[in-house]
Amino acid sequence: MTVRLTQWLSAAALLCLGQSAYAQTPCNASASWFTSPSFPSEVAGGGNTDCVFHQFAWQAFIDVVQPAAGGGRVFENWMPEYGVFVPSGTAITPWGQQPSAPCSSNAKALAVNAKKLFLRPRVPKGLGVVDGGSDDQATGDPLYDQQKNVVYYSMWINQTEYNFIANCDFNNTTCITSAPATTALPAGSTELKASWRTFASNPPKDMYTIQGVVGETCQPITMGLVGFHLVTNTPDHPEFIWATFEHNSNAPDCTNPQPTPAGGWSFNNPQCSAANCPPNQKNVNPTQVCRVAPQGGGSTNNTSAMIALNASVQSTLQGLLKAQPDKYANMAIWLNYQMTGNLWTVNGALPPTSKNFAGSIENSNTTLETFAQGPGNNCFHCHTQAQYVNTGVKPPVPMGFRTGAPANFSHLWGFAQQTGGCGNGKGPLPAACPIKNGNTAQTLTDQVKDASTKAGPKTK
Repeated sequence: MTVRLTQWLSAAALLCLGQSAYAQTPCNASASWFTSPSFPSEVAGGGNTDCVFHQFAWQAFIDVVQPAAGGGRVFENWMPEYGVFVPSGTAITPWGQQPSAPCSSNAKALAVNAKKLFLRPRVPKGLGVVDGGSDDQATGDPLYDQQKNVVYYSMWINQTEYNFIANCDFNNTTCITSAPATTALPAGSTELKASWRTFASNPPKDMYTIQGVVGETCQPITMGLVGFHLVTNTPDHPEFIWATFEHNSNAPDCTNPQPTPAGGWSFNNPQCSAANCPPNQKNVNPTQVCRVAPQGGGSTNNTSAMIALNASVQSTLQGLLKAQPDKYANMAIWLNYQMTGNLWTVNGALPPTSKNFAGSIENSNTTLETFAQGPGNNCFHCHTQAQYVNTGVKPPVPMGFRTGAPANFSHLWGFAQQTGGCGNGKGPLPAACPIKNGNTAQTLTDQVKDASTKAGPKTK
């Protein structure tokens, strides 16, 4: 399989740029990420450089995109959000099983389609509703590619997060609101959010594709992966580490745009002037997109480390493909993807504020936060510890945990059903829930953190 490197990933020489607050060593990938893939449990080296956070995220990404024993990739065997956040009176899908797509009863009769991944388009959310759901774009506005096709979205959670939600009945609003304001998802909880182009035929050969279903009638269609959020927490980082990846041909940078790739940009027409096609505008089909903050901005250390690591991942995989082409051919498709941002807080500080943001302080994905790019915008602009409340109904309905709960960093709670569980919000949480006897998941995480050996205060 022949896969080309995009020109901007060859810029590892940017590591030579100075003006750094501390010495930035070269940021390299490890061949072991491919030869013995594993999902990391903590950021290495005490989190003292931007590079180690990017290495953490790339290692995690490579692990979840490995071929799965049952077909597809590892992440496709995680639980889609609609397998957990189910209608009232419906049991959640057991881990390891693919849930039925949430479409019409007639469509469900077509079993071959009902078990495919269900994807939703980005649609406007109702006025006054704070996060009525989280499997679409940040602003709720549709994104269109250069073929005028709408982009679709999907979401998965890993087994750690699935078990926590299932054991505590946190797919139920009244159980969520019964939990204390200290509630946090246990360390190792991971959420994935992906964006997909649609293709009636002949999808690009350099794009990872799946067969999914869309719409109320679950129409089957070929989907091509263009964006991928990987968000996970660790004992040292309860605020979550917010990494994002994109296909190399999504869109150019707004300033000093890269040369147009051979197959063209998915979301940009370089022949259309800014006057005629203003970038990153809502309600335009096709949408003219460009990247406002390459590598999500931040310090030179952050951007240079990300550029260098992207290039190192490419060269490492190319070396494995040259040495053992048959063994690694099924990973070659990922040569066409790169990390475009990664955000966390200094020392895992809570709550996140502009004073403790670290890494890509303008972190965004051109296909997931198209219309919310630039200064003052990053993941923590929307993902906070405040309680989500549906104010589109009277009286307003709380949908998330009490304000202050780190669990509110997740926006999954907008999918929860209010079914009267946990004594209609006044009774205890289920016996299987680890939040009991005054312990929350965060308390347990802190106990692990306190027991670990500390190398001294961290600096950024």
